[in-house]
This record gives sequence, structure tokens and C-alpha cells, in this order.
Amino acid sequence: MTETVALLSALRQRDVKLWIEHDQLKCSAPAGALDAEMRASLVNQKDQLLALLRQSNGNPAAPEEPAPPLLPTISRQVGLPVIPARDEQISDFVSALRSCGYDLAKCAARLGVFPRLGVNFWERMRSNWKPQSNDPIDNLITLFIDGHPVRADLLARQISASFVDTALEMRLVEERGHLLSANLCLFPCFGKYIVTDQAAKNTAINQVMWLWGESFILGGFVDRKVRRRGIDLGTGSGVHAILASDHCSQVVGADVSSRAIAFSNFNAQLNGSKNIDFVLSDLLDSIDGSCDLLIANVPYAPDTAARAGDNFWSGGIDGTDLLRRVVEALPTRLERDGVAHINSLFPNPPGTQIKDHFDAWLGGKLGEWQVLDHTWAVPRYQDLLSDKPYEGDKSAWRFGVVSLRRSGGGNGWWKELAGRGWFFRPDGSCAVVADHELHQEAP
Repeated sequence: MTETVALLSALRQRDVKLWIEHDQLKCSAPAGALDAEMRASLVNQKDQLLALLRQSNGNPAAPEEPAPPLLPTISRQVGLPVIPARDEQISDFVSALRSCGYDLAKCAARLGVFPRLGVNFWERMRSNWKPQSNDPIDNLITLFIDGHPVRADLLARQISASFVDTALEMRLVEERGHLLSANLCLFPCFGKYIVTDQAAKNTAINQVMWLWGESFILGGFVDRKVRRRGIDLGTGSGVHAILASDHCSQVVGADVSSRAIAFSNFNAQLNGSKNIDFVLSDLLDSIDGSCDLLIANVPYAPDTAARAGDNFWSGGIDGTDLLRRVVEALPTRLERDGVAHINSLFPNPPGTQIKDHFDAWLGGKLGEWQVLDHTWAVPRYQDLLSDKPYEGDKSAWRFGVVSLRRSGGGNGWWKELAGRGWFFRPDGSCAVVADHELHQEAP
């Protein structure tokens, strides 16, 4: 049933409407909203969909969608994570996480099925999940993802006492009586472990973004070919720089937030990544030279109450202040054989498309680039963070990853792959890699 809920969520994002008429499942969808895989899912899960719709407020003919889940707002200081005194404590801590099975596959098995549109640990998306106290994975999810207390002696017995001691020393948790309470999140991510701030809007700090679905989408999409130099813009927790460090000789991660740089350095040490430099920089302003891998997940929400980059979500009044600067820099900062992967909301004004803006930002030379467009329509996009969210027409808005490389010989193309929007397998692994070599022919 978890996968059926995820399917309903994906359908709502595409403005697809379902209802029951004469005991039959009926569907209304905008042109292009349903691809072959989505149609197959509708057929395969018809009985489950009917059951969910019949349970909706007792009105099978016109089921009401559930109220959108909202983030809590808090205001409290949260300290930075701390590297423990002895190097072996980090390796032992990570080994303990791996030994007890705290990874994407095991978490997916415990939680049911991750929504295939993007791995998302958010508690409000799995309200029917009941953690089992005898399962260490459940206890780690409860503590480090959901932020609920867990008994210290339980974790010490299931994992180890030294694991608990190290978590306390790193200030990931604090002890209150016999309970451990988490100050921060700890996510498994494609073989790495990433510490972030918690999933609540905290008005007292400039938060480091937790790993929401987009972090896993971008992390999974990047083609992990051997590269010389990677640059990660808007690095936040450092997750994409750390993933890139496994296949790049050198990586630079940039952020305007000193808190983000502190988290990034901590996470690099947690994962043993030694070939990364994290720098305080407004995008590329403090970074010299070029790269053959550019990754960007910069703030993108249209927000009239905050300047672009003031926090991890604001992209300025129209949401594209930072996105535009990233794309404008590609001709001079991305090497001839390089590739860029840009994850963003694309708040297109009505009647425009993503490629219209990219063409303008590239000086009318979009034809010199080969582009993979893995985005999907989000006409009901919900901004849960801005003080003054955008309230206008979102009919042309899209979200996802755009990947670019130079065409060579002027044979550029833009290939829309939105129809392949179910990106993840049930075990949390990514089923899609943005590899231009697989799409040599123009659409």
C-alpha cells in the first residue's frame, strides 16, 4: 500500500485526477502527463487505488486529497557536529552503522518501499509505519531521521556502547536520563553517511538542508565516470562533493553558509574523503579554474521575503537568481569534455519552457549543447519554507535534473525524458543515470 500512496502522490504532482464512477476507476490527465510506465502502474495497482479512494472521507465519487503535510517551525540554537578525539572512533562508528544494516536497501525494506519518484525518508510520507524496538535499523531511523528519543541502553545493546559514546562525543545526540535525543539527522546515501540539520524550519540558525528526495535523485543521476576535477555548487551538507570524490581526482565544494562548510568538512571526515576542498564562496566567485564535472543544487524557491542564498531554499524573487548564474558560467567554467548536472525547481512563467531560459542564459547558443531533461511538471508545487511563498500561476513549473555537455560540431539537442520519471527501485537504488552516450541521436 505504501507504493500506492507514492503513486497517488506522483499523480497529484502531474495534475492527474482519479475518481470512482459506477464502481470503476476513472482518470483525467493533462496531455503528456501519463507515460507508459505510469499507465502500467495504474493498471497494476487498480484494486489498491480503488480501496484507497473508497476510504477517502467516505465519499468514493469525489475523494478528498489529504491535507498537505507541513514542516514544524522551531527556534533554537543547534551546535555543530564535532570530530571525535581519536581517528579510529570515526571508522568504528561507520563500521557499526554498516554492520547493523543501516543503508538504503535495508531502510527501504523496513519502511516498505521508497516512493520511486525519489528516495524520501520524511516521516509524514509513511504515517502507517510502526517502528519495532527490537530492530536496530528502526531505532536508528526513529532517532536520526524522525528525531524521536530512543533508549540509550537499547542502542548500546543492539549496536555497541562505544557507538553510543561516539555519537555523544560527536554531538549527534545528547543524553536525557536514560534516553538519547538527536540534535541532527544522519542519512545513509549511496554507501555514504551524511549528517544534516533536522527536518524542521529552524528560525534560529541558517540550516543545512536535510536529504530530501532531490538529494538522492541528483546523487543517483550523476554518471560516475572518472573525472579530473569536480565542482559542487550549493554543497550544503557536502553530499554531492563526497559522492564525487570517489571518481574525481579533486573536488571543490562551495557554499555561502559557514554552517554548511562546517557540516561538509565533518561529513568528509566521517566518510574518509580526503580529496575535497570546501570553500566559502558565492557560487564560483572564490573558485579559480574550470572543471569537467559540475554539480549544482542551489536554492531555487521564489521568495519575496529573502534574498537568493540567504537560506537553503530562496532563489530570489523569481527563484532563478542562482540558477541563471550557474548556467551563464558553463561556457567558461565547464571544460570541453565536461558535463554539468543541475537539480532545481524551474519556475517557468506561463507559456515558457526550461530550454527558453537556458538558451537566453547561454547567449542564444543552446544549439551548441546536448541536454538531457529529466524534469516533470509540478503545477501544484508547495513551498513549505518561504515566509512569503509564490502564489501565482505555476502551470508551466517543472522540477528535476537537467544535464548538459557540449555537442561538438554544432549537433546540439534537447531531449525530454520526463516520461521516465519513476527513477528509483524498491531497494532505494537509482534506476536512471544521465548518460549522454545513451542518447546520441537527437529527438
